[in-house]
Amino acid sequence: MPQTVAAQIEDIRSELASRPPGLVRHIERVVAEAVSLARYWGVDPDRCALATWGHDLFRAHSAAEQLSLARSAGLALTAADEASPVLLHGPIAAVVLRERFGVTDEDVLAAVRDHTLGALEMPMIARIILLADKFESRKRARTPVMKEIRKLARRDIDLALLCWADWKWVEEAEHGWLSHPVHWRARQTWVTAHHGELTTAPAELEGQPNS
Repeated sequence: MPQTVAAQIEDIRSELASRPPGLVRHIERVVAEAVSLARYWGVDPDRCALATWGHDLFRAHSAAEQLSLARSAGLALTAADEASPVLLHGPIAAVVLRERFGVTDEDVLAAVRDHTLGALEMPMIARIILLADKFESRKRARTPVMKEIRKLARRDIDLALLCWADWKWVEEAEHGWLSHPVHWRARQTWVTAHHGELTTAPAELEGQPNS
C-alpha cells in the first residue's frame, strides 16, 4: 500500500538527520514559506511540504558525489551540468524520492526537479517551491529585492517568477557567469508568455474597431 504524504515526509525528515544542520534549517524556512504561499493560492499545503522537505536532499553533497549520483540515476548530463554539478541536486532528489521514498505525485517531483533552474512549464507546486526557496527569510535578509518578489508572489505568482529570473539574469551578467541553457529557455518562455498576455486584447474587444 502506498505511503501517506505524512509518512513520506517523516521518512525524508529522518534522512535529513544526516545532513548539515544549516541545510536543515534552510529547508525548514522554505517549508514555512511554501506552506504559507500554498494556502494563499488554494494549493494543497501537504503536497507543497512534501516537495519542500525533499528538494535539497542532495544539496550538501560534493560536486563529485553529485555527478556520480546523477550518472547512477540515469540523468543525461550536459556540459553545463558538468561545469556546475550543484545544479543537479534537484533532478537527483526527484529520482530518489520516486525510487526510494515512493513519491509518485508528478507535480511534487517536478517541483523538486526544477526548483533551481525552473522549466518551460511548471505546475503551481513547482512555482511555489522555487520562489519559496529563493525568498525564505535568511535569503531575504541577504538579498533585499527578494522581499519585493515575495510580496509580488501574492499578487501575481507568474510575474514574481519572471522577476526572479530577471534578477538572476542581471546577477549572471554582472559576475560574468554563464546562464544554464535550461534556465535560459525557461526564462525566454516566461518573457514571451508575459508579454503575450499584455498584448492580447480581451475577448470582448476582439474584432471591434479602434475608438
